[in-house]
Amino acid sequence: MYRIVVRAALTAAILVVAPAQGADLAQFIGHWSCKGSFSNGAPIAGELSIEADTPSGALIVHHDDVAPGAYHALEVWMPNKSGVGFQAAISDKFSGMRWLESTGWSGNSLTWVRMENGAAAEQFAYEFKGDTMQVQWSVARGGVMKVGDTLGCSRV
Repeated sequence: MYRIVVRAALTAAILVVAPAQGADLAQFIGHWSCKGSFSNGAPIAGELSIEADTPSGALIVHHDDVAPGAYHALEVWMPNKSGVGFQAAISDKFSGMRWLESTGWSGNSLTWVRMENGAAAEQFAYEFKGDTMQVQWSVARGGVMKVGDTLGCSRV
């Protein structure tokens, strides 16, 4: 019960503090358990913990692989100050700090893109499918975006 009350309060805080489009990020709030695979078929699992930072209007995202995975990322997602789309910063020990942008929702999907020399170099696509969320990471190889891993996530 406590979790439900806290989640409702945080969601309401984002709706009040953030611009109208930023309210769309509130559906990510919660704890997610994820399982999936790398592009080579090897299994992968992780946990996403996403919470609102009420004073800033941002979402704070912790992405942690389940052992034996070693990926850990700290992310900050916010509505773009221009009022169009979103901006994110992701920090992890493999890639360092990177900045991504999203033009906004396309149906049930939100895609973050990192640009490099005017071309898309990396992307994270989040798609809501009923009560679950799919996360797909892709990276540019030879000028073409290739899927690196895919996770299916459920709220816990």
